[in-house]
Amino acid sequence: MSGHEEWFAPGGGMAAVKGFISPRSAQAISAILTHQMQTPIQGALAEIGTFLGKTFIGLALAAKPGEHVVGLDIFEADVGEKLVASLRRVLPGDRASHVRVAKRDSTTVTPAEWMRLLGSPARFVHIDGDHTYEAVLSDIQLATTFLADGAIVVLDDFMHEWYPDVSEGIIDALRVSKNLFPVAVIPRTGSVMGGGTKLVCTTPGAVDDCFRLLKAALPGTTFRDCRIAGKPAWAFFNYD
Repeated sequence: MSGHEEWFAPGGGMAAVKGFISPRSAQAISAILTHQMQTPIQGALAEIGTFLGKTFIGLALAAKPGEHVVGLDIFEADVGEKLVASLRRVLPGDRASHVRVAKRDSTTVTPAEWMRLLGSPARFVHIDGDHTYEAVLSDIQLATTFLADGAIVVLDDFMHEWYPDVSEGIIDALRVSKNLFPVAVIPRTGSVMGGGTKLVCTTPGAVDDCFRLLKAALPGTTFRDCRIAGKPAWAFFNYD
C-alpha cells in the first residue's frame, strides 16, 4: 500500500489523530487519491478546515512530486502547532517542503490568493470548514475558481442532522456552478459522531468516470439515481 492508503486504512495512521471521518468516507477518499496517482492528472491538493490533520495528512501523503498541498484553518489554541508536529513526524522531508499551512478564515481568502497558495489548479479539494451557510457557499465558490479538469471536490456533512445550513449552502453553490457537478452521496458508517456524510463532486465531463470509481470502491453498498441541486447524481446506501 502507498502512504495515503495506509493512513486511511482501518487502524491506520489517521486513527491516532483526533477528528471526524467515517471509515466509508476514508475508503472513498483513499480510492479517489489512488486513482489520481495512477493517472496523468496533476495539480494541488487542498483542505479547508484541516483541524489536527486527520484528512489533511492523508492528502499530503498522496501528493505527486512538485505538487503543493494547502491547508486553511483558523487554528484556535495550539491546533496549528500540533498539526505541524504531526506533519513533520509522518512526512518525508521532500514532501513536507511542498506543504503550505495557512492560519486564515477561508472566507477572507481571495481567488488570487487561493491561486498563489495552490500554485497550480487543484486536483483534489476537501471542504470541511466553518459549518455555516455563508462559509460553505464561500468555500465552494473559492474552490471552483482554480480546478484541474477531472478534479474531485469532497464536501463534508451533506444532509447532516445538526447542520442543515451546510446542505443549503452546498445546494445553492452547486445550482449556480458551471464547473462543479455532484456525483454521489457517500453515507456515514455508524454514529454521526464518527464522521458525517460526504458529497463527492467533480468537473463537467468527469461525472460518470467518478461514479464508476466510487461504485468499485464501495462494494458493500447499494445505490440509486437521484437529483442534487437540479443535476443528476447517485445516492449510495448502507445498512450500518
